[in-house]
Amino acid sequence: MRYGIFFNPNAGDGDAEELAKKMREKFEQAGHSADFLTAPDPDQAIEEVKSALDDHDGIVAIGGDGSLNIVGTAFVQAGKSLPLGIIPGGTINNFAKRWHLPMDEEAAMDVIIAGHQRKVGIAACQDRQKAVISSFTFGSFADISNEVRQSEKRKFGLIVYPLKALKQIGKDTSYPVEITADDYHEKLKVWFALSTTTHSIGGREYVDSDLDDLHVSILHNMRFRKLLQLLRFVFTGRLKDSDAMTYLETSKLELKPLTDKKIYSRIDGDKGPALPLTVEFLADFVPLYVPEEDEKN
Repeated sequence: MRYGIFFNPNAGDGDAEELAKKMREKFEQAGHSADFLTAPDPDQAIEEVKSALDDHDGIVAIGGDGSLNIVGTAFVQAGKSLPLGIIPGGTINNFAKRWHLPMDEEAAMDVIIAGHQRKVGIAACQDRQKAVISSFTFGSFADISNEVRQSEKRKFGLIVYPLKALKQIGKDTSYPVEITADDYHEKLKVWFALSTTTHSIGGREYVDSDLDDLHVSILHNMRFRKLLQLLRFVFTGRLKDSDAMTYLETSKLELKPLTDKKIYSRIDGDKGPALPLTVEFLADFVPLYVPEEDEKN
Protein backbone atom coordinates (compact mmCIF):
# COMPACT_ATOMS: atom_id res chain seq x y z
CA MET A 1 0.00 0.00 0.00
CA ARG A 2 1.09 3.57 -0.67
CA TYR A 3 0.60 6.42 1.79
CA GLY A 4 0.98 10.19 1.67
CA ILE A 5 2.41 11.96 4.72
CA PHE A 6 1.38 15.60 5.02
CA PHE A 7 3.35 18.01 7.22
CA ASN A 8 4.42 21.65 7.39
CA PRO A 9 8.23 21.71 7.02
CA ASN A 10 8.36 25.21 8.54
CA ALA A 11 6.53 24.27 11.75
CA GLY A 12 8.47 24.21 15.01
CA ASP A 13 12.15 23.28 14.81
CA GLY A 14 11.85 20.77 12.02
CA ASP A 15 10.16 18.26 14.32
CA ALA A 16 7.39 17.57 11.81
CA GLU A 17 9.85 16.50 9.14
CA GLU A 18 11.62 14.18 11.58
CA LEU A 19 8.29 12.63 12.52
CA ALA A 20 7.47 12.20 8.83
CA LYS A 21 10.73 10.32 8.34
CA LYS A 22 9.97 8.04 11.30
CA MET A 23 6.47 7.39 9.97
CA ARG A 24 7.85 6.52 6.54
CA GLU A 25 10.32 4.08 8.13
CA LYS A 26 7.47 2.36 9.97
CA PHE A 27 5.48 2.07 6.74
CA GLU A 28 8.47 0.58 4.95
CA GLN A 29 9.06 -1.90 7.77
CA ALA A 30 5.43 -2.98 7.38
CA GLY A 31 5.92 -3.49 3.63
CA HIS A 32 4.30 -0.25 2.47
CA SER A 33 5.64 2.87 0.74
CA ALA A 34 5.15 6.52 1.62
CA ASP A 35 5.57 9.92 -0.02
CA PHE A 36 5.98 13.30 1.66
CA LEU A 37 3.29 15.89 0.86
CA THR A 38 4.46 19.44 1.55
CA ALA A 39 4.02 22.91 0.09
CA PRO A 40 5.08 26.47 0.96
CA ASP A 41 1.57 27.76 1.70
CA PRO A 42 -1.88 26.38 2.62
CA ASP A 43 -3.47 26.76 -0.83
CA GLN A 44 -0.66 24.87 -2.53
CA ALA A 45 -0.73 22.27 0.26
CA ILE A 46 -4.43 21.64 -0.40
CA GLU A 47 -3.71 21.09 -4.07
CA GLU A 48 -0.82 18.77 -3.19
CA VAL A 49 -3.07 16.60 -1.03
CA LYS A 50 -5.86 16.61 -3.63
CA SER A 51 -3.44 15.43 -6.30
CA ALA A 52 -2.42 12.52 -4.07
CA LEU A 53 -5.93 11.14 -3.54
CA ASP A 54 -6.14 9.03 -6.70
CA ASP A 55 -2.84 7.19 -6.32
CA HIS A 56 -2.54 6.68 -2.55
CA ASP A 57 -4.30 4.34 -0.13
CA GLY A 58 -4.20 6.61 2.90
CA ILE A 59 -3.06 10.00 4.21
CA VAL A 60 -1.19 10.77 7.43
CA ALA A 61 -1.39 14.31 8.82
CA ILE A 62 1.21 15.57 11.29
CA GLY A 63 0.08 18.51 13.41
CA GLY A 64 -2.92 20.00 15.16
CA ASP A 65 -6.41 20.92 13.98
CA GLY A 66 -5.01 23.61 11.68
CA SER A 67 -2.90 21.08 9.77
CA LEU A 68 -5.81 18.64 9.72
CA ASN A 69 -7.93 21.38 8.19
CA ILE A 70 -5.69 21.45 5.12
CA VAL A 71 -6.17 17.72 4.59
CA GLY A 72 -9.90 17.95 5.34
CA THR A 73 -10.29 20.85 2.91
CA ALA A 74 -8.60 18.78 0.20
CA PHE A 75 -11.07 15.98 0.95
CA VAL A 76 -14.20 18.16 0.79
CA GLN A 77 -13.06 19.98 -2.36
CA ALA A 78 -12.38 16.65 -4.06
CA GLY A 79 -15.63 15.15 -2.78
CA LYS A 80 -13.80 12.05 -1.55
CA SER A 81 -11.60 10.99 1.33
CA LEU A 82 -8.96 8.38 2.13
CA PRO A 83 -8.25 6.65 5.45
CA LEU A 84 -6.69 9.32 7.64
CA GLY A 85 -3.98 8.84 10.23
CA ILE A 86 -3.12 11.57 12.72
CA ILE A 87 0.12 12.23 14.54
CA PRO A 88 -0.95 15.03 16.90
CA GLY A 89 1.13 18.18 17.22
CA GLY A 90 0.72 21.93 17.34
CA THR A 91 -1.32 23.71 20.01
CA ILE A 92 -4.87 22.54 19.25
CA ASN A 93 -5.67 18.82 19.06
CA ASN A 94 -9.42 18.77 19.75
CA PHE A 95 -10.22 16.32 16.98
CA ALA A 96 -7.52 13.81 17.93
CA LYS A 97 -8.49 13.95 21.61
CA ARG A 98 -12.16 13.44 20.84
CA TRP A 99 -11.40 10.19 19.00
CA HIS A 100 -9.04 8.99 21.74
CA LEU A 101 -5.94 9.11 19.58
CA PRO A 102 -2.64 8.91 21.47
CA MET A 103 -0.86 12.20 22.08
CA ASP A 104 2.40 10.27 22.22
CA GLU A 105 3.94 10.32 18.74
CA GLU A 106 5.23 6.75 18.71
CA ALA A 107 1.90 5.42 19.98
CA ALA A 108 0.05 7.45 17.33
CA MET A 109 2.23 5.90 14.61
CA ASP A 110 1.52 2.41 15.96
CA VAL A 111 -2.24 3.09 15.73
CA ILE A 112 -1.84 4.02 12.06
CA ILE A 113 0.23 0.92 11.29
CA ALA A 114 -2.34 -1.30 13.06
CA GLY A 115 -4.93 -0.05 10.55
CA HIS A 116 -8.12 -0.11 12.62
CA GLN A 117 -10.65 2.39 11.27
CA ARG A 118 -13.97 4.01 12.03
CA LYS A 119 -15.88 6.55 9.95
CA VAL A 120 -16.24 9.98 11.53
CA GLY A 121 -17.90 13.23 10.52
CA ILE A 122 -16.41 16.62 9.78
CA ALA A 123 -18.08 19.78 8.46
CA ALA A 124 -17.67 22.07 5.47
CA CYS A 125 -18.52 25.65 4.50
CA GLN A 126 -18.13 27.96 1.48
CA ASP A 127 -19.95 25.50 -0.78
CA ARG A 128 -17.60 22.72 0.35
CA GLN A 129 -14.49 24.72 -0.41
CA LYS A 130 -13.39 24.87 3.24
CA ALA A 131 -13.42 22.11 5.86
CA VAL A 132 -14.29 22.45 9.53
CA ILE A 133 -12.46 19.68 11.35
CA SER A 134 -13.25 20.56 14.93
CA SER A 135 -14.63 24.05 15.52
CA PHE A 136 -16.23 27.04 13.83
CA THR A 137 -16.71 30.28 15.77
CA PHE A 138 -17.65 33.91 15.27
CA GLY A 139 -18.32 36.85 17.55
CA SER A 140 -16.32 39.04 19.90
CA PHE A 141 -14.07 36.27 21.18
CA ALA A 142 -13.34 35.00 17.70
CA ASP A 143 -12.43 38.60 16.79
CA ILE A 144 -10.01 38.74 19.71
CA SER A 145 -8.33 35.53 18.60
CA ASN A 146 -8.14 36.74 15.02
CA GLU A 147 -6.40 39.93 16.17
CA VAL A 148 -3.71 38.14 18.20
CA ARG A 149 -0.49 37.78 16.22
CA GLN A 150 1.85 34.82 16.57
CA SER A 151 4.59 37.23 17.68
CA GLU A 152 2.34 38.51 20.49
CA LYS A 153 1.59 34.98 21.66
CA ARG A 154 5.31 34.17 21.74
CA LYS A 155 6.12 37.38 23.61
CA PHE A 156 3.26 37.54 26.12
CA GLY A 157 1.87 33.98 26.24
CA LEU A 158 -1.81 33.30 26.93
CA ILE A 159 -2.16 36.55 28.94
CA VAL A 160 -2.44 38.33 25.58
CA TYR A 161 -6.03 37.08 25.20
CA PRO A 162 -7.52 38.70 28.34
CA LEU A 163 -5.50 41.84 27.56
CA LYS A 164 -7.14 42.01 24.14
CA ALA A 165 -10.51 41.30 25.74
CA LEU A 166 -10.15 44.31 28.05
CA LYS A 167 -9.63 46.50 25.00
CA GLN A 168 -12.98 45.25 23.65
CA ILE A 169 -14.88 46.84 26.54
CA GLY A 170 -16.85 49.77 25.23
CA LYS A 171 -16.69 48.60 21.64
CA ASP A 172 -19.38 46.76 19.70
CA THR A 173 -19.69 43.43 21.46
CA SER A 174 -22.48 41.75 19.54
CA TYR A 175 -23.46 41.21 15.93
CA PRO A 176 -27.01 40.99 14.56
CA VAL A 177 -27.22 37.71 12.66
CA GLU A 178 -30.05 35.74 11.10
CA ILE A 179 -29.59 32.08 12.04
CA THR A 180 -31.29 29.17 10.32
CA ALA A 181 -30.83 25.53 11.37
CA ASP A 182 -32.88 22.34 11.42
CA ASP A 183 -36.27 23.39 12.87
CA TYR A 184 -34.86 26.75 13.99
CA HIS A 185 -34.90 30.30 12.64
CA GLU A 186 -34.12 33.45 14.64
CA LYS A 187 -32.52 36.88 14.43
CA LEU A 188 -30.15 37.34 17.37
CA LYS A 189 -27.58 39.77 18.68
CA VAL A 190 -24.73 37.32 18.90
CA TRP A 191 -21.82 37.79 21.27
CA PHE A 192 -20.21 34.49 20.48
CA ALA A 193 -21.20 31.36 18.57
CA LEU A 194 -19.39 28.04 18.73
CA SER A 195 -20.13 25.13 16.44
CA THR A 196 -18.24 21.86 16.89
CA THR A 197 -18.21 18.61 14.95
CA THR A 198 -18.15 16.60 18.19
CA HIS A 199 -19.57 17.00 21.68
CA SER A 200 -16.18 17.66 23.28
CA ILE A 201 -13.48 20.32 23.28
CA GLY A 202 -9.91 19.34 24.05
CA GLY A 203 -11.10 15.89 25.07
CA ARG A 204 -13.61 17.30 27.58
CA GLU A 205 -17.33 16.80 26.97
CA TYR A 206 -19.07 20.18 27.02
CA VAL A 207 -22.56 18.94 26.08
CA ASP A 208 -24.33 15.76 27.14
CA SER A 209 -25.43 14.64 23.69
CA ASP A 210 -23.12 12.65 21.40
CA LEU A 211 -25.38 13.03 18.36
CA ASP A 212 -23.52 12.78 15.05
CA ASP A 213 -24.25 16.36 14.04
CA LEU A 214 -23.12 19.95 14.49
CA HIS A 215 -23.25 21.05 18.13
CA VAL A 216 -23.98 24.78 18.18
CA SER A 217 -23.85 27.07 21.22
CA ILE A 218 -24.89 30.70 20.75
CA LEU A 219 -24.36 33.37 23.37
CA HIS A 220 -26.66 36.31 22.64
CA ASN A 221 -28.45 39.37 24.02
CA MET A 222 -25.91 39.66 26.83
CA ARG A 223 -24.98 42.59 29.07
CA PHE A 224 -21.74 43.14 30.92
CA ARG A 225 -23.51 42.58 34.24
CA LYS A 226 -23.65 38.94 33.14
CA LEU A 227 -19.87 38.78 32.79
CA LEU A 228 -19.52 35.87 35.24
CA GLN A 229 -21.93 33.82 33.15
CA LEU A 230 -19.94 34.79 30.11
CA LEU A 231 -16.69 33.57 31.66
CA ARG A 232 -18.37 30.31 32.63
CA PHE A 233 -19.32 29.78 29.00
CA VAL A 234 -15.79 30.51 27.78
CA PHE A 235 -14.23 27.95 30.10
CA THR A 236 -16.88 25.21 30.04
CA GLY A 237 -19.02 25.75 26.94
CA ARG A 238 -22.07 25.76 29.24
CA LEU A 239 -24.35 28.54 30.39
CA LYS A 240 -26.79 26.82 32.69
CA ASP A 241 -30.33 28.11 33.09
CA SER A 242 -29.83 31.27 31.05
CA ASP A 243 -32.03 32.76 28.36
CA ALA A 244 -28.85 34.21 26.86
CA MET A 245 -27.76 30.78 25.65
CA THR A 246 -29.19 28.84 22.72
CA TYR A 247 -28.00 25.30 22.02
CA LEU A 248 -28.74 23.51 18.74
CA GLU A 249 -27.98 20.17 17.16
CA THR A 250 -28.25 20.46 13.40
CA SER A 251 -26.97 19.09 10.11
CA LYS A 252 -26.83 22.57 8.56
CA LEU A 253 -26.25 26.05 9.95
CA GLU A 254 -26.99 29.11 7.80
CA LEU A 255 -25.63 32.46 8.99
CA LYS A 256 -26.65 35.78 7.43
CA PRO A 257 -25.26 39.06 8.81
CA LEU A 258 -27.76 41.85 9.46
CA THR A 259 -25.07 44.55 9.42
CA ASP A 260 -22.69 46.01 6.87
CA LYS A 261 -19.76 45.35 9.19
CA LYS A 262 -17.65 42.34 8.25
CA ILE A 263 -18.12 39.41 10.63
CA TYR A 264 -15.18 37.05 10.34
CA SER A 265 -15.20 33.46 11.47
CA ARG A 266 -12.46 31.42 13.05
CA ILE A 267 -12.06 27.80 11.93
CA ASP A 268 -9.94 25.20 13.70
CA GLY A 269 -7.86 27.86 15.41
CA ASP A 270 -7.21 30.02 12.35
CA LYS A 271 -8.94 33.06 10.84
CA GLY A 272 -11.73 32.00 8.49
CA PRO A 273 -14.02 33.59 5.90
CA ALA A 274 -16.60 36.28 6.63
CA LEU A 275 -20.34 35.73 6.91
CA PRO A 276 -22.70 34.97 5.18
CA LEU A 277 -21.82 31.30 5.43
CA THR A 278 -23.48 27.93 5.50
CA VAL A 279 -21.86 25.20 7.59
CA GLU A 280 -22.97 21.63 6.86
CA PHE A 281 -22.13 18.41 8.66
CA LEU A 282 -20.74 15.54 6.58
CA ALA A 283 -21.55 12.39 8.51
CA ASP A 284 -19.19 9.39 8.23
CA PHE A 285 -17.10 11.27 5.65
CA VAL A 286 -13.61 10.32 6.85
CA PRO A 287 -12.30 6.82 7.65
CA LEU A 288 -10.06 7.52 10.65
CA TYR A 289 -7.33 5.27 12.04
CA VAL A 290 -8.21 4.73 15.70
CA PRO A 291 -7.13 2.46 18.56
CA GLU A 292 -8.60 -1.04 18.21
CA GLU A 293 -10.96 -0.61 21.18
CA ASP A 294 -12.54 2.45 19.51
CA GLU A 295 -13.00 0.84 16.09
CA LYS A 296 -16.69 0.05 16.60
CA ASN A 297 -17.60 2.33 19.51
